[in-house]
Formats: sequence, C-alpha cells, structure tokens
Amino acid sequence: MKQHFKYLSFLLLFALSGVMNVSCGDDDDEPVDVNNPSGNQSGSETNTGTDSGANNSSNNETGKEPAKEQEPVFYVDVDTVVVEPHLSKVVGELHVDGRYLKDEAGNIVNLHGMAQTYSPWFNSQSGKNFQWGDYDVSGCLRVNQGRLKKIIDNGWSMDFVRLHMDPHWTVTNKNDDQGEKSAHLYYDEEKFKKYLDEVFVPMAEYIQSLGMRVLMRPPGVCPERISYGDAYYKYMLDVWTIVANHPKLQNNPLVMFELANEPVYFVASDGSDSQRNFNDIVAKEYSQFFQDIVDKMRGEGCNNILWVPGLAWQQDYRAFQKYPIEGDNIGYAVHCYPGWYGSDCYQQTGEIAPDMWRGSAGGYKGFKKDWDNSITNVVGQTNPIIVTEMDWCSKKFKGRTWGSSVTGTAGGKGFGANFRKIMDETGNVSWLTFVWDYDLAAFNPKHKVDSNNFLYDPDSGVLPVYWWFKEYWDAEN
Repeated sequence: MKQHFKYLSFLLLFALSGVMNVSCGDDDDEPVDVNNPSGNQSGSETNTGTDSGANNSSNNETGKEPAKEQEPVFYVDVDTVVVEPHLSKVVGELHVDGRYLKDEAGNIVNLHGMAQTYSPWFNSQSGKNFQWGDYDVSGCLRVNQGRLKKIIDNGWSMDFVRLHMDPHWTVTNKNDDQGEKSAHLYYDEEKFKKYLDEVFVPMAEYIQSLGMRVLMRPPGVCPERISYGDAYYKYMLDVWTIVANHPKLQNNPLVMFELANEPVYFVASDGSDSQRNFNDIVAKEYSQFFQDIVDKMRGEGCNNILWVPGLAWQQDYRAFQKYPIEGDNIGYAVHCYPGWYGSDCYQQTGEIAPDMWRGSAGGYKGFKKDWDNSITNVVGQTNPIIVTEMDWCSKKFKGRTWGSSVTGTAGGKGFGANFRKIMDETGNVSWLTFVWDYDLAAFNPKHKVDSNNFLYDPDSGVLPVYWWFKEYWDAEN
C-alpha cells in the first residue's frame, strides 16, 4: 500500500546515549545507545533498478565508550511538515524473477506495510474498547476501513496490508481453550465462504481502492505439531482451493497469499520431528506439505504470488534449502522479533528455534551473521523474502508490542535500526510493522518526540518506522 505525503522540509535526527547489554538479558537491562538508525535505503514499493546479489558485508562496531546517559533528543521540524495523503501509484502486476520481486518494467521491488485482523477482540484493543461484536459485518467493515483511512490521512508511506482471514468468521461451536491453534477443528466451510464474500473480499477491495496491495493469510495459526496429510493439511487445502477460485482474488495483480501462519514443529511419517531430530525425511515431507498446496492452487488457475512459511514460528527454512518449493511466483514468508536471529532484546519472546543461534555475539554483527545463516544463505539467494511480523518497543511500554528491545544504532547495538539495516543489505526483503493498526492510526507526524509516549518514543517502533517508510518512498521518487 502507499499512503504518501509531501512535505516542505523536515529534519530527522536520533541522538540517544546509554548502555545496553549484548544479546538478550534480564528485563532489568537498561536501554541504550540510539543514534540515527537510518541504515541503508532500498525503496518503499522500492524500485532499486539493479539486479545485484545480496550485500552480506558486515560493519564493525565502533567500540566507542557510550556517552553519559541522557534524555533522547529527536528533532522533527513539525512546523514545516505538511501531511498530505495520496493514493498510491501501485499499479500492475509483480512477479518473482530469481531472488527478487519485480514490476512489469523489470525493476526490483521491495514492499513495506502493516497488518490487520478482523475480530471483535483484536479490534477492541484486547477487550478494552469493543466497537462491534458477534457477526456485525457492517460494524467490522466500518471500524477497519476507518482505521485504514486514518492511517492514510496521517501520511504513512506503505504499499501493502497483511489481511488475516480471522477465524472469528470461520468456526462453529468452538468450545476449547486453544485459541486460534484449533480453528481448523471447528472449521465451517460454508461459513468461510459466506464471510469471504462479506468481510474478507470487501476489505481486500477497499485496501486496493486505496492503491495498496493485499497479502491474505489463512484463518488462525498452525497447531503446535503438523504432519503431511493430517487434519491441518486437509484444512489448508480446502481453504486455499476456495480462495484460489474466487473471481475477485484469482490472478488479481494486487493480491498475494501467505500459505500459513507460524508452523512450529513438523512430525514426519517415521516419527522423527523438526524439534528433536531434524532430518531428510522431515525436510522432504514438510516441503511436500506446502508443495501440494501450491500445486493445488496452480491447478485451479491461480497464479498469484505465494509466500511459504518456515518452521519454528517462521524462522527455520532448512527444509526448503534441500527441497525448494517448485513453480513460478514463489517467495518465503519470515517472522522476526527481538532476540531472534541473535538480535538484541530485553527478554526473549519464547518462540526461539532450538539450537539455531546459541553463542551469538549480539548487536549488529550477531544479528547479521545469524540472519544470513538462517535466511539469506538458505532461501534468500534463490527467492524473495517477506517479513510478515516484526515489532519492538522499549520495556517501559511492555505489552504494546510482542517484541521487547530498543531502536539502537545501525551497525551497533539494539534491534530496530539493525533490523532495517540488515533487510536493506539483504536486498530482496519486503517487510511490515506488526504494531496494532489502532496505534498506527493514532500516530500524528506533527507531534513532537516524547520518550514517555509509545507512539513518539524513538526507542520504540512507531516513530522510527514512520520516517523510515517515508525515506523509502522518497528514495523511489
């Protein structure tokens, strides 16, 4: 998606000093050096215009002693910023060419965006402010379209939305406490078809009407363990067959599909599993699980871009290194939070791939090394990557995002600035912010920095991302 704004002038500067421990520490660790985290640029539906390989060079950490801790200074000349919403110029079809997304003119494209999910609970700020309930279609559309319009009006420079076909609209008589993990067990096919037409497709059409691309993900999350041919496999085949045949989605040039959300462990036919003894059978059968979905969708005449998830909450892609998904328009969907891939954090999120990043050096070097070893050099040299979950905030705002870290310094310590730098260096990564849509809608770019306000804290992942997305857009134009 692209919400664009023009401005007269602005000055963006981060200048923070402090101390941060390398890698993930206790929740009592203090934040940190947060200098200008701009990193390299690669464009917002970015056209880089080159076809070079990934830049995997590592910058050395400065080794400078941090200055005495002081209050953050962040200058935005709010008096000269003019926020002007614009519809995106996103038109035409993207396709996969080797390790890149490209447009019809052959330019390399990297996307930047956000996510929405359509349930009363999530739309109510986790139960704090219910604005619609039950199966109130008009209320759901009003709230979610209103938030997107507000985000555009506030000048967010984005070009896609990850649209969750939330299981609120797809299950019947669900009576367990497993949340979205068991959505497939209570799946009602007719209900899904009904609300695909009444909720999900209208939201996709609204997003497109604003000039944005849509990335649709299936209802719910993967159960902890999946296997080839199991109930979840059959559920995925049914969902994607229905979607692939929808006349408003099939071969729509602005619609893409992420085939599952956060597979965790895979159990192979011989009893081996990805958690305890990842082996060739695990790799082959896990790849075949998604190859079957791809083949089924292609067989229905659906040639949209498909993004395939890895194991371990979308951190582990070893199966596809040996058994890559075959066919055209295939990329891999990745998740990335503080503490993952050796990155700095206050506290682990809990979803860490076993035995993958032990002994990481932390900081930029540790993050870069483990990202390359886990993603770039596994699937990123052959296919494009899209990061469909990523966020962070300072510990003072614990709970506002899933990840807990600080922006930090590009090339030094911290998470946010290094995330951006590494994605730009990789060269073929699209990514989004997983910050709640109601927070993105509330952000006002003319508001002065405020380290005591989540939205305007340079240590947290709203304020920096707003300006980074704008930098991408400006670099393209």
